[in-house]
Amino acid sequence: MQPYCRVTGIFWNRAVSGCCNANAERSAAAVASPRRTPMRTRPSALFILPILVLVGCDLFGSEYLETREVTVGPTLTKCYGVGLQSCMVVDGSHFYDGIEGFTYEPGYDYRLRIGKFDPWGGGEPPQDAGQYAYRLLEQLEKTPAPSTPATLSVGPTRVRCVHSDDFCPVVDGVPYEDMITSFEYEAGDHYILDADRYRDGRYVLSEVSSRTRAAGTEEEITIDRHRVQCDDGHPGYCKVVNGAAYRGEIVGFHPVHESDYRLRVERFDMFPDGVSGSPLVPDYGYRWLETLEETPGG
Repeated sequence: MQPYCRVTGIFWNRAVSGCCNANAERSAAAVASPRRTPMRTRPSALFILPILVLVGCDLFGSEYLETREVTVGPTLTKCYGVGLQSCMVVDGSHFYDGIEGFTYEPGYDYRLRIGKFDPWGGGEPPQDAGQYAYRLLEQLEKTPAPSTPATLSVGPTRVRCVHSDDFCPVVDGVPYEDMITSFEYEAGDHYILDADRYRDGRYVLSEVSSRTRAAGTEEEITIDRHRVQCDDGHPGYCKVVNGAAYRGEIVGFHPVHESDYRLRVERFDMFPDGVSGSPLVPDYGYRWLETLEETPGG
């Protein structure tokens, strides 16, 4: 692809200089050659020449504030913008924006040339919108990323994360702080996944090889309005269930803050028979069935 003949900001380079010199020579020739009376036209030629050079080199402004080459990794990652979202990994870091014109396919390493621009024309962006946007100019490379096959067990409910005040899926018996690309998790089921593991330690789903509903017995539980430290030697704040800190999430339950509850739930095992998990994962989980009582706090 031929380099753009334009200047962004105050930068100047050899390619642009060549463009401008060439345009200057062509413009001068175009202005001077048809004239037979140079004394009369010289002032106008000197006036027109800089304008033609500037227009030819696009010094009056560029559509892009910046153009650059970037790499894009083979997996998506969990990130937080306005809320929880998924991000591409660009140059090794979370990239919170999209790239206009780029279709991402997991499992590949990419090298792109992109342009950064202001979609709002210098105005104030809408609330929760970014000041700048990005557009694909050229896809330079797309190569399959090296990976190793993996079989993953995913638990039927999420638990409080160690490094963030959020809930994490239980993968192979421990809280997993990231996401599995292409996997749509629904709480309440046990999963066995066939996946590919990449060099960044993240996974891309190949296939859901099994999915079974977690089943158990019905019982009543109480939930306190306050959260407390999880009291298991690791960071985090937990719900208080039946008077004790509980690190797990209750499937299907969406409480109003500052209320105490009495619920009818289904209690199920978090792990199949003979399998144990991390101390950060309770042995059992709950599925909400009915709210029997709600008591707002004072």
